[in-house]
Amino acid sequence: MAYPKEIMDKAFETLAERRSQARNDYQYRLQVIREKAPAVEELRRELTGTSAAIARTVLSGVDVEQKLARLRDTNLYMQQHKRELLREAGLPEDYDEMHFTCEDCKDTGYTDGKMCHCVKDLLAGLMLERLSHTANTDNISFASFSLDYYPAEPLPGSKSSARDVMRRALEECRNYADTFTPSSRSMFFQGKTGLGKTHLSLSIAKEVIRKGYNVLYTPAQTLLETLERERFRRGEESYSLNFVLDCDLLILDDLGAEFSTNFSVSVIYNIINSRLVEGKPTIISSNLTAKELEARYSPRVVSRIMGGYYTIPFLGNDIRILKR
Repeated sequence: MAYPKEIMDKAFETLAERRSQARNDYQYRLQVIREKAPAVEELRRELTGTSAAIARTVLSGVDVEQKLARLRDTNLYMQQHKRELLREAGLPEDYDEMHFTCEDCKDTGYTDGKMCHCVKDLLAGLMLERLSHTANTDNISFASFSLDYYPAEPLPGSKSSARDVMRRALEECRNYADTFTPSSRSMFFQGKTGLGKTHLSLSIAKEVIRKGYNVLYTPAQTLLETLERERFRRGEESYSLNFVLDCDLLILDDLGAEFSTNFSVSVIYNIINSRLVEGKPTIISSNLTAKELEARYSPRVVSRIMGGYYTIPFLGNDIRILKR
């Protein structure tokens, strides 16, 4: 799971801030103890001396078990006495210990050489925060996707209704998010505007991010404008698609809404083809039909989508108009 460098940097900056705060809080508590329970400070020094005595006893090799038993009893007695003194001073029993936000890794980010769960939670939170800066994700979830807006009447020449079609779409999207892996299939959401393509795209994005994956959600127009600006600043051959090609899941929303140029057509094909070749999943949504996409881009772009993506149709009436 390759996270963007800026996300990783921010996560470990947060861990560094937590460690610093833990040290500051610890020093503050020690000062409180010196003022309210000065005898505890002496006990703490004696307990430190006990640790050194244990090491010396082991190295001496003389009556080790008997001496260690006495030292252990002494240590336990002093720890119990220390807790009693802290309680008498109105302080918690563990007030003289350093406390971390994550006690498992002590805010280092790693346990037993592996990334701690707290870092994964941090990364997911930062990825969700990035997603919210790209799109309005408030009240967006599978649970908030209402089928009531879709007609229940059978479609012409069919026993199924638009609501039936969208119920299947909802189930497929929820299952996709639940079972997502970096080798999941690519999907193409096709249908007119206002039918919930963005809602389900963002719902998938949020759930897959929570599973610990690097998800890049972007409207096609925003992505192409970003790449065009980078190309203008750095030169024709210098703009990079790495952040698009490296993510675990790319969600390219509203393909076809952007201004079409030779550059945009080339970039779209490059993204679609490269991720298919590398077996990386992509979700593309568009208001355009296959014929309209072919006229706007090229037959080879449409061929890659239709041949390499699983198409989910979106049917019904514009929900935004219905809500108004």
